[in-house]
Amino acid sequence: MNYFYLYVVLFQEQPEPGIPKSLGILLFIGIVSICIYYVSRYLETIYVKFYKKPFFVHFYPIIKRLPPQLRSLLETNSLYTHLDKKRKRYFEHRVVKFLATTKFVGREGLVVDDDKRMQITMMVIQLTFGMRNYLLEYVNTIILYPSSYYSILNKTQNNGEFNPRSRALVLSWEHFTIGNQHQEDGINLGIHEITHAIHYSALKSNNISSEIFYDTFLELEQYLSSVDLRNKIIETKILREYAFTDKFEFIAVLVEVFMESPDKLKEQFPNIYGYVEQMLNFRYFE
Repeated sequence: MNYFYLYVVLFQEQPEPGIPKSLGILLFIGIVSICIYYVSRYLETIYVKFYKKPFFVHFYPIIKRLPPQLRSLLETNSLYTHLDKKRKRYFEHRVVKFLATTKFVGREGLVVDDDKRMQITMMVIQLTFGMRNYLLEYVNTIILYPSSYYSILNKTQNNGEFNPRSRALVLSWEHFTIGNQHQEDGINLGIHEITHAIHYSALKSNNISSEIFYDTFLELEQYLSSVDLRNKIIETKILREYAFTDKFEFIAVLVEVFMESPDKLKEQFPNIYGYVEQMLNFRYFE
């Protein structure tokens, strides 16, 4: 009996040393995927230098749809109504994704209903519709007040603010609504604060949309270094005085004007219009 067990121990099939076959396949696929990613990223970087836009903007294996009661609200957005059928589906898909990943909170008794969520979400999607990375990376929560509120962050009475530390966008619903009602005065609270969030993301992130925004912003800064040009901008009063507070407020106010009065901006300052169009990859006014 002992000889039988010795035979089994000595002559049974031993496992081959090394990495298991299945693990090796997974490792190979992982390495190839990483190589493909970095090669494609490098090629896209070269592409961006020449064409100032990403390889592609929209790619969704499964297009998500809104419930019927929310889908009807899409028609209140000016960009959505001008899109073709295919891009309308893309717009709707992005709205669904933003609603699913963002928390809305009402303060001082304000009830945040579907209309409020949709109006703000559609504005975010409109501003980022030319970007592949369209979700606000540094905004997890949107806080709504009925009107002006006291900001603990700034120690001032505010209508809105972007707080990257808390990953929050704070808005006065009254002033957000006023901005939407007067769409040609270059003053829009929602556009302004959302632009701050986009700008901050461009400074902190390394995705292709952020790179295009940031690199183009640097080009715009260089272009605006001309004293004569700055004086001309001030004289025309196309931008309100608040734009000249600092470079962050300048770009936020500039995007307000770009979205509300694109023809006016393009006529008076075509190069500046081109820079904003390139930053956002927003080519839907043409």
